[in-house]
Amino acid sequence: MRRNTRLPAALLAVLLTAALSTACGSDDDNGKGASSSGGSATDKVTYITGFGTFGREAYAYVAQDKGYFSDAGVSVTIQPGQGSAISLAALVGGRAQFAPVDLSSTIMQVGSGKVSGVTAVAAVHQTTDAAVMALADSGISKPADLEGKKIADPAGSVIGALFPAYAKLAGFDADKVDFVNLEPQQLGVNLAAGKVDAVGQYRVGRPNIENAVKGKDVVVLPFGKFLTESYGSAITTTTKIAEEDPDLVRRFTAALLKGMRYAIDHPEEAASVLAKKHPTVNEKAAAAEIELVGEAVRPKEDGAPIGTMDRERVAGAIKALVDAGAVKSGLTPEQLVSFDLVPKS
Repeated sequence: MRRNTRLPAALLAVLLTAALSTACGSDDDNGKGASSSGGSATDKVTYITGFGTFGREAYAYVAQDKGYFSDAGVSVTIQPGQGSAISLAALVGGRAQFAPVDLSSTIMQVGSGKVSGVTAVAAVHQTTDAAVMALADSGISKPADLEGKKIADPAGSVIGALFPAYAKLAGFDADKVDFVNLEPQQLGVNLAAGKVDAVGQYRVGRPNIENAVKGKDVVVLPFGKFLTESYGSAITTTTKIAEEDPDLVRRFTAALLKGMRYAIDHPEEAASVLAKKHPTVNEKAAAAEIELVGEAVRPKEDGAPIGTMDRERVAGAIKALVDAGAVKSGLTPEQLVSFDLVPKS
């Protein structure tokens, strides 16, 4: 897989991390003091969204707007995220305490030794949401059609990181695909203009791409068709926080997932909450995206709660990436997930 970058990778990471620490879109829980159920001092944490302020991120703002965080005794500053790699760096560096991070990215980062001291505590998406999207009239209808094509994807995106494993499992040569880095908001614009053949995008981001290409038919090639055991994003924190303050983890996660349940039951209202915080958000596209999120977060197992994670499935996700050559063998599910903190009911 060939990738063209505008900046050296190391410099880009430094610049993005610096930008994250001063993100102008941060919000807190209005400084509310004690928990409604206790009376103890409120815990203050920083939460980074998965990527930007798209509709898929609305649940965190809903949890804040509805007072779910303050009811749980947690004051939350929300900052727009810039991808899994940057979020992991922020967690390890202490600039954030929680973030939704693609579990496959965590597997590759931890498995390669680039990151340590992080752990997932709840699933956001029950299957990997990574995908490549193209216009229906582009001639791209199956994975092998991507050979010889140009794909735009944000720097540090998990989609680019997963692409070689996806290509191997799908049976085509990733080295015959040219990747170029673009900002998230530029993906749909460049696809519509024909400057790229396809874009990396979460499956739930389809409404934003369709909005950008003005209603043209879009083909979606989901990675989950081949990475069948993989989860998508998972709420991630540090092992230090998980071990030393499991009560905070449980309270924060419960409040966040309560926001998720409300958002997927009320997508238009959730989109409105998001747009009040970030006026540039397209409410119609955001609501459509939230509806797709609802499909992604509901567990496959009957009666299982939102956020559930299964050890055998995590082991299967690791094996798939090992078999694809994306990570060395030896990693265990317990190195990635704090199963005792995963929602059980």
